[in-house]
Amino acid sequence: MQLIVQLGEQDLVVRTGPNATLGNLLDMVASRINTFDYILKSSRKMLGGPRRLNLEELLSDGSVLLLLPRMLGGALLGKSLKGRTPGLDLEEKFMRQREYDAQNQKYQVARNELNRRMEQERANAQINQLKIQNQWRKIMRLAKVESLRKGIEILSQNHERDVDRKDAIIQMLDRDLEEAEGQFHMSLRSHLQNVDHLIDLQDTRLLKSEQEFEHELCTLEVEFQAEKGAIVKQHVANERELHDVIAAIDREEQEHGADTKQEHDQLGEEIRNRNLEEINMLRIGLDSEIEDLEQHFETAHLNYLQTTDQRTHDFKYYTKKDQELSKEIEIKIRKIERLQANLHHWRTKLTQNTRESAQRNEVLLLEKNKVLYYFQQLKVRMNMFRRVQICRLAELTQDAHTCKQKISKRVVLAERIIVLAEMARRMETEQEKIVPFQNTIDPSNPTAAISSAKRATDTSGLLDHAYFESGGKAEVHHNALALQTSTWMHDGGPVPKWSHLDQFLQKYNKVLLDKLAIESERKGLEQENTELQAILKQYFDGVSVNDSVMQASNPLLIVNGKVKAPPQTTLMDRMEQSTVVDANHMVTTSRVGTSFF
Repeated sequence: MQLIVQLGEQDLVVRTGPNATLGNLLDMVASRINTFDYILKSSRKMLGGPRRLNLEELLSDGSVLLLLPRMLGGALLGKSLKGRTPGLDLEEKFMRQREYDAQNQKYQVARNELNRRMEQERANAQINQLKIQNQWRKIMRLAKVESLRKGIEILSQNHERDVDRKDAIIQMLDRDLEEAEGQFHMSLRSHLQNVDHLIDLQDTRLLKSEQEFEHELCTLEVEFQAEKGAIVKQHVANERELHDVIAAIDREEQEHGADTKQEHDQLGEEIRNRNLEEINMLRIGLDSEIEDLEQHFETAHLNYLQTTDQRTHDFKYYTKKDQELSKEIEIKIRKIERLQANLHHWRTKLTQNTRESAQRNEVLLLEKNKVLYYFQQLKVRMNMFRRVQICRLAELTQDAHTCKQKISKRVVLAERIIVLAEMARRMETEQEKIVPFQNTIDPSNPTAAISSAKRATDTSGLLDHAYFESGGKAEVHHNALALQTSTWMHDGGPVPKWSHLDQFLQKYNKVLLDKLAIESERKGLEQENTELQAILKQYFDGVSVNDSVMQASNPLLIVNGKVKAPPQTTLMDRMEQSTVVDANHMVTTSRVGTSFF
């Protein structure tokens, strides 16, 4: 029980036990004020009577008691004064007044002492409160320093892990570059072997063609000698009849020979000029291509020094292009040599025909004209056929070049896809490696997966049975389900066309969410870094003295108990973000339209 005793302007709080008596209360109050000359009065009555009375019967918890001084002679108030003299009454009153003054003086001294103690206790409480706050400030500073050190250790570990991962990626790319160089050298050796083989085949073909030419030349010489003998015999028989005609024919032949020689020289000059122009054009084109290639090589070399990925790609591209241009140069050179050989051959043949035509007679003139006519037609057809073949060869070369470029692009794309797939495989978690896709089977229908597997088994069994019934020769007519893959929906039906990329989109969305989370974390760390830099700048501005610092606001200056510094936000406040769930996962788990909380 708790009671409040009012002693003038001072209040005493007295706490008693559950079985306390009135005597215990009086003793406790007496020990507080060091006197027994008092009486206690509640709000209703005076407390008196036996000391063994229980307080719970007299008072309630929280009662207020008044402490009054005891009035001497109070027992005779209201009674008659028989037997007492007036002098004795005055003496008694004087004694009571003196005792009352002494008691009041003691009461004032005790009250002053209590006030002094209370002021001292209040001053000590303020000092102790400041000491406690100072100690708590030191403890909190140590705790904050420890938490910041732990955060720095975590950030350093993350940084080291990122550095190790980047180093592993660089090593992997270095290994890929070495493998690519090895494959390039292997391809180059194979190409050179193939070129040597083709050169051997060409030499064999030329040798065979030369042998055939020699054989046909011998045959023609034999036939020519036989025809010459017959013609000589006929000439001797008709010589007498043709003397007059021979003179005229000789004159005409000389004129025709001069015209033919002039036409031949003109034609040879035109062919020579045309070949020289073509050679000059080819040389100019090749020089320009070589200059372009040199410029491209210089650019590739600069790019190689700047970026590793770009220089690898450019190196492969320009190497292939250099090989192709080398092949084209070789083809052009061989073409020029072939044209020069043909030109020399036809010049020799034309000179020989002209020399032989001068010795022929009238009979051979008609045959020579026919042979020349057939020869010109054959030459035209051969030239036309050669031009057509050259055009086809150019188209074939261009198509082959285009095809090689497309194939190289697709090979690069396939290699990049494989590298990215390997990198993504290394980045997968253990759960993704074991279960790469989310389970979309409805838990309430466990027989759906069994029915789909059974249906796939039955379909494959029917196809095998039809194949063996036909003896492996007849064509099996598949229906729409047979052409489908062995993948089924959770309800046992075939996979629809619009759901073919669901698994891919699930993994893609998951990776996209991870990417967004990483970007958000990076932004938060960048913001924290910016704030820490700003705080550090404020600190340096506060401890340094210059014109810019003196003109700007000082963060160490305190006005009205407030610091002129921006409020600091913790990392946990910035990391509070909304939870994101994949839409496909919500649809497959039948949670569309439901709330999270």
